[in-house]
Amino acid sequence: MTGTVAPRNKILAGGVMAGIIIALGAAAGPTAAFAGSSTPGDPAAGNPVVSPTPTGGPGTPQSGGQADPSPSPAPSGAGLPEAVLRDLGMTMAEFNTAGELGRQAVQALNSLQVLPGYAGISLGNGMIQVRGTGSALQARVDELNKSGGAKFVLVAPATPEAPVPAPAPATPAPAAAPQPHAAATAGPGRDRQIAVSADQLFQAYLRDVGTTGLQAVVSEAGRFVIRTGGVAAAQSTPDGGAAAAAPNQTGAVASPGKISPSEFVSKYANVVLDGAAPLKPEADVPGGVGYRSDNGFTCSTGFSAFGPAGLPAVLTAGHCAEDGTAKTVDLLLGGAPAGRLGSFQFSQFGGPGNSPVLNPTTPMGPDYTAVTDPGNVGTDIAVIGAIRQDLDPLPAASTHGDPSEPGPDVKIIGTASPVLGMPVCRSGWRTGWSCGHIGAVGIFLVGGPTYVDNPSDPRHNDIRAFNGFLSYDVHSAGGDSGGPWISGNFAVGTHSAGNSGGAQNIAVAATLQDSLKVLPGYQLELFLNKPELVAQADKTFKAGASITGRVPAAPASAVAAGSQVRITYSGRQPFDVPVDAAGNWSFTAPEAPGPFTFTAETVNGFSRSGPVSLSIVIAPSFLPAPAITTPANEPLPGLKTIEGTGTPGATVTLSGDVAGSVLVGTDGRWSVSLPAPAPYGKVVATAVQSYPGLPDSPATTVVFSVTPPPPAVTSLTDGQHLKQDALPASIAGTGLNGADITVSIDGKPAAGTVGGGATGSRSVGTGLAPLVLVAGGTWKVPFPAGLGAGPHTLSVTQTVDGVASGPADLTFTVDAPPPVLPAGNITNGALAATGSAGVMAAAAAAVAALAVGTLLMVLVRRRKRSSAR
Repeated sequence: MTGTVAPRNKILAGGVMAGIIIALGAAAGPTAAFAGSSTPGDPAAGNPVVSPTPTGGPGTPQSGGQADPSPSPAPSGAGLPEAVLRDLGMTMAEFNTAGELGRQAVQALNSLQVLPGYAGISLGNGMIQVRGTGSALQARVDELNKSGGAKFVLVAPATPEAPVPAPAPATPAPAAAPQPHAAATAGPGRDRQIAVSADQLFQAYLRDVGTTGLQAVVSEAGRFVIRTGGVAAAQSTPDGGAAAAAPNQTGAVASPGKISPSEFVSKYANVVLDGAAPLKPEADVPGGVGYRSDNGFTCSTGFSAFGPAGLPAVLTAGHCAEDGTAKTVDLLLGGAPAGRLGSFQFSQFGGPGNSPVLNPTTPMGPDYTAVTDPGNVGTDIAVIGAIRQDLDPLPAASTHGDPSEPGPDVKIIGTASPVLGMPVCRSGWRTGWSCGHIGAVGIFLVGGPTYVDNPSDPRHNDIRAFNGFLSYDVHSAGGDSGGPWISGNFAVGTHSAGNSGGAQNIAVAATLQDSLKVLPGYQLELFLNKPELVAQADKTFKAGASITGRVPAAPASAVAAGSQVRITYSGRQPFDVPVDAAGNWSFTAPEAPGPFTFTAETVNGFSRSGPVSLSIVIAPSFLPAPAITTPANEPLPGLKTIEGTGTPGATVTLSGDVAGSVLVGTDGRWSVSLPAPAPYGKVVATAVQSYPGLPDSPATTVVFSVTPPPPAVTSLTDGQHLKQDALPASIAGTGLNGADITVSIDGKPAAGTVGGGATGSRSVGTGLAPLVLVAGGTWKVPFPAGLGAGPHTLSVTQTVDGVASGPADLTFTVDAPPPVLPAGNITNGALAATGSAGVMAAAAAAVAALAVGTLLMVLVRRRKRSSAR
């Protein structure tokens, strides 16, 4: 259960003795073993004799609400599998299969009963027997068989003239006891009607005959049976006079002003009259183990359920609440109170508000035609709610073994309508499991809590009617009321009444589907397995495809109809997906590939399996081109790592001027460390994604600009002085093979050749210098002519694929040469000419010589000083 604060002990519906199992740890002391014999009325076998009501009228509580006289015997230790084998000769698998067969019969019922000639449906010999005649009915049977489901067969309906014998009674009938199914036939040539439903026949019987002695109106073996047995003697005259109780025999005397039962039956071709022993509610055995109401009566729990608000509840018999006088319910273990179970939230025994079959306020005319609906048919159901917080009702009927070690024998996965011949098992705290077949389905009448077998007493009218079914071979005893009736894994009814001490064993249950109709908002709790994924080795599902799984049925025979799987994962609201009859479910995988974890839980109304966390891998449905995001496409000092985004789980492979591969991470990112630095210049990187089973993605190509290093200048050094009259022939250095070298002096390009010659070089125009390096990595350009004295700046760059390096800069100085003295006018050894011109020239020469001498002296002195230092 969800929404509880503390852990809850498990309660199994219809459980050990009390109808529930609770894990209370220490159990009560040992109780007497209960043999569980299928023969009723045998004290030696452990089945107590249940005596008929002394007055012959409806049953009354044996305890009368008094204290328990003695502890009740414990139920049989036999669990459901043993009971199924003992009573039905079936294995549990065969029993579950038969229950599924009954469900299929009910599913086909709506399409069959509207066809002409339909007379009924029953199970027998592993087949679904459709009773009736006509081509339309045969065509529908053939259509049902074509579906590949159950095996349907059309059989002729029975008639009173060809009666179907009832099951043999479990104990010999007294000599005076009436035989069942004594057909009341009409005289020769008399036209007779055809009854179409138990409800229609019941209404007509009440109008024409009344309730005197009426016990049940049921459909049985292809016909209708009106069962009379002195169960009740209701008021039957318009003036309120009381009629005498009808004797317990076929053809009971009619009430004044009405026809007899025999006369009524003679009007129908498919109706028989049957006598039977009185029925009584089996809810009034005090003591023992079970649940006990605060007014002193003990019953069995039936099925776990949920109220309109989703709170846990337990369904049981309505008459156990004594028309609402009982309020609270206590558990019993070993005959001793074991704490509060809960309290009655609702009860109905008979019509709405626990009303009798005839409403005394309904006006009735002298011919009884004023009564439009005299048959107040209801149900026998009660709800125990406000369940103790540490108890948790379970969708299962339990074993009847060790109460401290409960083990459910059967999981409840839905409800099923009773079908004639359907194998059923009943569980109760008093007698444990008992199994048999459904022998009749219809309307049953039982005396209410205030019933008095005295026609002059107004309480004589307290007769309750409910929709139910009976079995001749299922046994029960007082205290079993409220316990579950199941067929396979389906809930069919709650135990209501029975008789095991008369001519014929009869156990009667209220039909659960009819009971639930008076409980709006209530839901039966269903057994649900947790979802699981379809077996797949790598648990990989393609994006946008179906994630498939299943809800196992085992240990039940099928998955509860209408079940869904609730899916929850991050980034989306929970949503439900349907579960088909085979238990399969699916939903669309998210588009984002990679590891994916979600929570799945089987739900059916308020029923829950409990969540389970499932992890898979989402494979892409196609591969888009990956993205290269780092580094940015701009000049880079170097390239050692390339990064990007892609499809999680895919492999990204790089090619072009780089190489490497890597898996894309779960976050959709990838990073490749290059095994060697990328080359300089324009670097082409191409990325492609690959994934097993998918075509490779389109390629993504990015061109990076990797800046080369500056070249080296080897023929000059920074700050070098060059003689203007002895300048070098070229400027030379080293660089990258294949790079273009640009040389400029004072911002102006120099021109020339590289590599020391024309081989591998290319000539350029005057004033331009990119020059291609030859092999060997050297370069040189002619030293520019006409370079003036003074400082100069040299700048050299290299370019690879159009990507230029930074400059290699240095400065040098061109020194001017010393002044040159002019030669004298000495020709062939002749003296210089005298005169003024000659004198002036001689004076100038003398001054120059003096200046040079002075300079040399200064230099010599500086050198000497330097040496002295």
